[in-house]
Amino acid sequence: MTTAVPFSWMWGDPAETIDRLRSMRKAMEAEEKRLKEQERRRKSRRIRMLVRLAKAGELKGRQ
Repeated sequence: MTTAVPFSWMWGDPAETIDRLRSMRKAMEAEEKRLKEQERRRKSRRIRMLVRLAKAGELKGRQ
């Protein structure tokens, strides 16, 4: 039984390895950007909700 070495493609042609690493890095950067934007939107929604709740509580307290 033989097992494949993880990242065995790294032992091939150095130019191909660099190209593959660059494409992987580009994909990772795009995913990180997407996740960061998603997290920013989630935080914004939460803040808006908390502001609404605070305003509603403030109005109830004054009446």
